[in-house]
Amino acid sequence: MNRAIAILLLCMGLSHAEEETFTQILPGEPSADPQKLIDLAHRGDVRAMNNIGLLWAKGVGIPKPNFDEALRWWKEAAKRGYPLAMNNIGLLYDNVQGVAKDPKKAYDWWLRSAELGNGWAMNNIGDLYESGQGVEQSYTQALEWYQRGADAGEGLAMFNVGSLNERGKGIEENFKEAMKWYSQSADRGIAYAMNRIGQMLAAGKGVPADPAEAHAWYSLAADYYIAEDAEDIAINAKEKQALEARLSVGEIERARQLAVSLKERIEHKRKPRPLKPGEEAA
Repeated sequence: MNRAIAILLLCMGLSHAEEETFTQILPGEPSADPQKLIDLAHRGDVRAMNNIGLLWAKGVGIPKPNFDEALRWWKEAAKRGYPLAMNNIGLLYDNVQGVAKDPKKAYDWWLRSAELGNGWAMNNIGDLYESGQGVEQSYTQALEWYQRGADAGEGLAMFNVGSLNERGKGIEENFKEAMKWYSQSADRGIAYAMNRIGQMLAAGKGVPADPAEAHAWYSLAADYYIAEDAEDIAINAKEKQALEARLSVGEIERARQLAVSLKERIEHKRKPRPLKPGEEAA
């Protein structure tokens, strides 16, 4: 879900809450300075090649984005076996940016990336199977790929596993299992999961109804959506406002305190793990 938004963003210089982007920010990651990146790329640094592609895709330092150049750099990194660059190429073919939309080519690139362990690519393949783009539609296959992505730590894949469980697609309907996966996804900062937790708590769907906690999750979701989620932001705000009208002053205060506590927990879980001596960033 929502893999299209990723193509719009640049990894460098974003806050931790905004890192649903082309690549990961990890300890020791090179800066976004073009000259530094070019120097590193000339020495064979695949992360630098990938990030040069990001600069072209975002249009940093040029009048407008140049996806041909972005694709060229990502292919250079992909030739050297860098899975994040392979995932980015798939995003181009899926989102019609610089190339003609071609779900089959997107699938091929994502499969290469997934085979090297990239959880985001696994999630994207699941999206293709769920929608039937470039492959024969199959909720069973979608669930299998989402599960693989979730097992690899991809927050969007966790959300999608929860969604299929909630809707009974490719698996028997199971609200408790859906809530479990939404909670894991929310812990990785996925706003869609936070919103769904709010909806389930408001309705008492698979869990005891708790309007105050539902309100807290709607508040959290508002903090984690990004600008490209305008439609989801509006829906979340409307749901929060409707719920708030039913809450007492005491319940609103409890919701506020819960939101603060939950955000602290989420941010703690999302904090990058320090590298051990001799360990390299993936």
